Amino acid sequence: MGKFLHQLGNYAFNNGWKVIGAWLITIALLGFLATQFMQPTSNSISIPGTEAQKALDRMGELFPDAGKGSGRFVFAAPAGKTIDDYKQQIDEAVKETKAIDGVATAVSPFENPMAMSKDRTIAYAQVQLDGANGAIDESTLDAASQVAQKARTNGLTAEMGGDLTSEVPGEILGVGEIAGVAIALLVLLMTLGSLVAAGMPLAVALVSVGTSMAGLFALGSVIDISATTPVLAVMLGLAVGIDYSLFIISKYRTYLLGGFTKQDAAAKAVATAGNAVIFAAATVVIALSALAIVQVPFMTTMGLAGAATVAIAAVVAVTLIPALLGLAGDRVFGGKTRSTIAAAAKKPAAVGHVDRKTFWYKWGTAITKRPIIVLVAATVLITTIALPVRDLQLGLPTDEHAAASSTERKAYDELAKGFGVGFNGPLLVVVENLPAVTSADRAAVRQQLEQQFTTKVAEAAASQEAILTQRAATLVTAEEFAQFEQDKATAIAQGQAEQAEALVQLERNAEQYAQLLQVKKVADRIATLDGVEQALPALATADGTKGAIQIIPKTAPSDQKTNDLIAYLRSSDYQKQLGDSSDVTLAVTGSTALQNDINTKLSGALPQYLAVVVGLSLVLLVVAFRSILVPIKATLGFLLSVLAMFGALVVVFQWGWFGIAEAPGPIVSFIPIIAIGILFGLAMDYEFFLVSSMHESYTHHKDAKKAVVDGFGLGSKVVTAAGIIMIAVFAGFITNHDVTVQAIGFGLAVGILIDAFVVRMTMVPAAMTLLGSSAWWLPKWLDRIVPHVSIEGEQEKK
Repeated sequence: MGKFLHQLGNYAFNNGWKVIGAWLITIALLGFLATQFMQPTSNSISIPGTEAQKALDRMGELFPDAGKGSGRFVFAAPAGKTIDDYKQQIDEAVKETKAIDGVATAVSPFENPMAMSKDRTIAYAQVQLDGANGAIDESTLDAASQVAQKARTNGLTAEMGGDLTSEVPGEILGVGEIAGVAIALLVLLMTLGSLVAAGMPLAVALVSVGTSMAGLFALGSVIDISATTPVLAVMLGLAVGIDYSLFIISKYRTYLLGGFTKQDAAAKAVATAGNAVIFAAATVVIALSALAIVQVPFMTTMGLAGAATVAIAAVVAVTLIPALLGLAGDRVFGGKTRSTIAAAAKKPAAVGHVDRKTFWYKWGTAITKRPIIVLVAATVLITTIALPVRDLQLGLPTDEHAAASSTERKAYDELAKGFGVGFNGPLLVVVENLPAVTSADRAAVRQQLEQQFTTKVAEAAASQEAILTQRAATLVTAEEFAQFEQDKATAIAQGQAEQAEALVQLERNAEQYAQLLQVKKVADRIATLDGVEQALPALATADGTKGAIQIIPKTAPSDQKTNDLIAYLRSSDYQKQLGDSSDVTLAVTGSTALQNDINTKLSGALPQYLAVVVGLSLVLLVVAFRSILVPIKATLGFLLSVLAMFGALVVVFQWGWFGIAEAPGPIVSFIPIIAIGILFGLAMDYEFFLVSSMHESYTHHKDAKKAVVDGFGLGSKVVTAAGIIMIAVFAGFITNHDVTVQAIGFGLAVGILIDAFVVRMTMVPAAMTLLGSSAWWLPKWLDRIVPHVSIEGEQEKK
């Protein structure tokens, strides 16, 4: 690998414009494909194989028209008034909603008595959408928002909930993200000493992001892209693109100070630091690709997109940086650095020479003098930050935990006030294997409806007869008698027409009610359960053997009692009690059940994924450093960083400290897994670049303590700069409007802060000092089977 990279660096240095042109053509080609195949991102989350998803899929098979997105307009009248006072206003809003492109239908609360609270102060209009849940066109949502805004007059409250609100992240690069990049540029300027050198990593980052984003959207017709995936790709592309470039440019400067020519220095920098970049990028790629083992489609897509972005960033860095170095010539560094390099060409210093006057060397020396105190203090600090992890709660974004000022949270609160807390999390039960509806059942239903119909006809006739008799008693003139006879004939004709129409409707109702007969029996039994507020038959197949029941729990969607109700409905013991046949089955779905199953799935996958990452960490580090204790030490440090990251997330996004989170609530279920994968890869980056310097020094003079100080003095400056850059880039995403993006950015910023500056820059040199020469011990039997891989690549002599 080292020889190949050396040749690649040499070629790129001498053919800069060709390399740049190749990348520009690549971006242009992928960009063109993206314009042809790009599809809107989706915010829907589904996990095939979960009980709720299976039930939802079965619901779609049985009732194809019932499985699309839906939402509500929630109306609330001010004090002293009722919804009836705003009938015209609400009906107008419903009429306008029906006309929106993407809306299948909208039902006014005045057409649906169940959509009105008992005191008639709160009501909702049900809206059925053409698009699937989480994938509604933005133009539809914008039009619905305008309807709600127009309806907010004369004191009427009008809010939106369900799929009528957009949960797609805001702009990918906003003010915060740009500020993060600006800070990264400032750090690069301070580290490299010139604007030209500082601009190169940014150029690599932009090319990496442009290539990966264009490639991602070019696959839009092949894969479903979640709304968070592009943001994650940009986040990673910016961070690692800048970091990888920094490592190579820093090594290039080191070789120049060692007296090498520009071309040789560039080739050797790519062969050494570039080799380390490829190795480090491979760890991130493997960690993110391993998300596929969780078997959650949207997370697999996120992981693979992130892995591809990191891989592209590494390839761009090892090709574009030497090309830019070749084109920049002497302008790469500032005047002072150029003078030092010119002097080094006449009297070169040894490559790897340690300047003992730097802060980094002095810091490393101080740590090695009191390693135990340093380890204890750092462990106490991390443990303190990590303590809140005991209260970690995982969940998914819902209206219940939206910002108090948001329309979806207001709609949630009004519905809970008017209809009970369980109304916001209805369950949908698919019931199958019911007894078929017989002809006798249909006849019985028809007979019951006919009896009701006959009673109503008799009551209406008696009422009309009484009115006519009363009126007849007041007649005096012949004209009045004539008009009376005419009105009587009209009333009789109208009554007969209404009766005929009612008979037609009766037949329709008889068939509909007959289909729902067996489903209603099950619904009535479910309605008797303690945790059920209401259970109503919703749909049935033509033979009545399969159907759907809507259940309104008495408790909120996030309440454990609601989850217990779901589990009870799914239990085989309860299902055996239903119907006249023991074959009756219930499958529970709905937003609450889906979220519950997703949370359970992801929570269960977290330890599994962490075990894979930890195992991977141990194997990679054993191969890299040919040691047993160094990998164990590095992995324990990584676990401490993970715990601190989770603890900080709980404090800020669950408890609501510091006011960063608009609406504190459970941590989004997939964030821990995503964050672990990313943090692992980046933590190993710092471990490789820092410990490899110590390892290289140890192989020269076999003095373990001196190797720690010298290696730390050589590698700590670039690791510090890289850590600050990573923190700045990730922290910039905290200002995003999407809570998921906010939490990922914040968690990674804190994770990198702890890992880079507490674990790697403080605990690592202390631990390596205590371990001494044993840090590099490897059993002979293992030494024979572990392949020889040099992280630093080929260390060719001048």
